[in-house]
Formats: sequence, C-alpha cells, structure tokens
Amino acid sequence: MIAAEIFDSRYTLLGSEFDQYLLEHPDFAASIPNGALIVLVDENEPGFSEWSLARAQKYATIDDMPDRPIVYVDVGKLAPRRSRFEY
Repeated sequence: MIAAEIFDSRYTLLGSEFDQYLLEHPDFAASIPNGALIVLVDENEPGFSEWSLARAQKYATIDDMPDRPIVYVDVGKLAPRRSRFEY
C-alpha cells in the first residue's frame, strides 16, 4: 500500500510538471487530442510505470468515452528544482 501512495504522490507531482510544460510549449499541447487520457510513465522507474498503466486500464473500465484517445508520456529526466525567488 505504501508504494501506491508514493506513486500517487509522484503522479501528482509529474502531472503538475507536465501541465507547466504544456503551458510553456503550446505547439506540443496542440498535438494532444481533445479529451485524451494522459498516462505518465518513466522508463527509469518500471514500478511506477506499471502502476500508472494499471491505473489507466482501471480508469478505462469506467470511462464514459470508450474510444478516448490515450497519450503516453515518458517523463524522461527532470531538471533540478530551484527556487524562483529573486532578491
């Protein structure tokens, strides 16, 4: 159960990072079909990727749009976090 909580927190963080990426790269955002299910995976963390794929499959069983497009996003490498405060 602990792994699921950790993966859920990681997914939330990565989802936020992905949202920011979309804001900064509108051309990429425009390439994503409307209403698509975004599935975040990480080739460097197979356990997270398996959890994320299983989460998407579970969602598909209750989805009100059975032919919803699915976009898989490999999060790759994240840049180090840094503060945006300026002094």
